[in-house]
Amino acid sequence: MTGKSLIPALFTLLFLLPAGCRNHIKAPEVPAFPYEQMREGDLAFRCGRGVFSRAVMSAEEEPLYSHVGVLVKEEGTWKVVHAVPGESEFSGDFDRVKAEALDGFFSPDRAFRGSLVHTGLADSARIAALSGEALQLARDSVRFDGSYDLTDSSRLYCTELVWMLYRHVGTDLSEGRRRYINVVGIHADCLLPEHLLSYRENQIYYNY
Repeated sequence: MTGKSLIPALFTLLFLLPAGCRNHIKAPEVPAFPYEQMREGDLAFRCGRGVFSRAVMSAEEEPLYSHVGVLVKEEGTWKVVHAVPGESEFSGDFDRVKAEALDGFFSPDRAFRGSLVHTGLADSARIAALSGEALQLARDSVRFDGSYDLTDSSRLYCTELVWMLYRHVGTDLSEGRRRYINVVGIHADCLLPEHLLSYRENQIYYNY
């Protein structure tokens, strides 16, 4: 199932949309990033403005963020590797894993709330392995998983990507948390942003 085929399901979910993720009238100014505190492997959470973001928020028990990616450094530049639908960059582009500049990930037209989070990952070898795998998935343009199927790693959705990257280095950020989603077009045990945000060793060090 593609992202486009999920549109009816997403509009169904919108009827349950929590007020906390409705569009703000004015986009906020994103505070300066704390570069001195940032580490590769940190999580980047945001709450977006589009229909997909609203659908994700409607599915969460304690909605705060709708999307998540992983911080990496590529040729000295901070980027966020994430799997995202509906953000084509050129004609013929498709929903996929991408490595996006940090300020692009948090641009006001894509997010009105965001956080950066340390997960406790400190071992340099594990960090290098995670970052290398993340960038390789972006280079391979792995397609977005519109069926939200955790058993198929050939396509990935945002939380699935982050969860898989951390499992690659021996950490289960979800600690087994799932929520069964049963609406038109989606019938699956899903990983939601709140499931990764609740990881016991997380430390939020930046938010707006």
